[in-house]
Amino acid sequence: MKNKLLEITAGLCLLIAVACDAGSSKNEEAATADATTEKEEKKEGKKKKDKNPATEGFAVNNTYDLLEMSKMGKKSVPESSGLETSSDGNYWTHPDAGNEAVLYKINQSGELLETMNVQGAKNNDWEDVARGSDGFLYIGDMGNNENTRQDLQILKVDEKAKKVVGTIPFKYADQTEFPPSKQNLNFDVEGFLMHNNAFYLFTKNRGKSDWVKLYKVANQTGASQTVQPLDSLQITTKITAADISPNGRHIALLGEGWVYLFEADTPEGVFKGKKEQIPLGKVGQAEGLVFVNDTDMMISNEAGRLFMLSLKK
Repeated sequence: MKNKLLEITAGLCLLIAVACDAGSSKNEEAATADATTEKEEKKEGKKKKDKNPATEGFAVNNTYDLLEMSKMGKKSVPESSGLETSSDGNYWTHPDAGNEAVLYKINQSGELLETMNVQGAKNNDWEDVARGSDGFLYIGDMGNNENTRQDLQILKVDEKAKKVVGTIPFKYADQTEFPPSKQNLNFDVEGFLMHNNAFYLFTKNRGKSDWVKLYKVANQTGASQTVQPLDSLQITTKITAADISPNGRHIALLGEGWVYLFEADTPEGVFKGKKEQIPLGKVGQAEGLVFVNDTDMMISNEAGRLFMLSLKK
């Protein structure tokens, strides 16, 4: 009997031990799961925390589709820093600093149709190109990464003669130091457009704030102009291109992962009108944008990929 009691007691102890082990195991598994979940949530939180969030005051517009059209040949077009239509319905693009003074004519398939060596030009830092209603091309030699340049200019190019026929030098009235302090590095421009015989420049802020400044430069060759900022607006990404729709009603600015779309009567009031932003997703380092009609836009990235951003049917 005594032995039997000992066996029962031992059995109960064993059952208790197993139960305790199971409980501990479950607790450990739960703790591990909680830790993993917490880790994943933190990781997911980092993923969800978009480094390029929507900008306050802008409505997110999801009525556009983005389609990758083609890719330019790296050997034929080493870089695309700006984009504009050509007189024959194709596109001009160009490289920026450190490259030759050339324009590349391409089609929507990314095929190189022509290389224009622009006579009388030097590529200090070409950042964008625009077409005027006068038929001339205008190249914005205004890249200013270090905010030290004092030779900013817009080149007037005869597309048929393939040469510079005039320069439009300018400087910023509010820049007195070259370079300014780090928080005020806001004198680099990669996006400009032309409207009613004037140019509108949008800064790529390299300082410690999100303010984009707007300047107006008159289409006057010869003496240097000193231009004042007309307006400014906070935008969460850096601006790399700009264009205005053919009907003059919409202005588009290209940022990292977004196109910022404005509805305004004039470019001077661009920041005061209706504001939307269109998500692009992963398009690489996009630097060229041009309207192909009143709603749709062609976009190029530095590596030569071409995208069509079209309003959904």
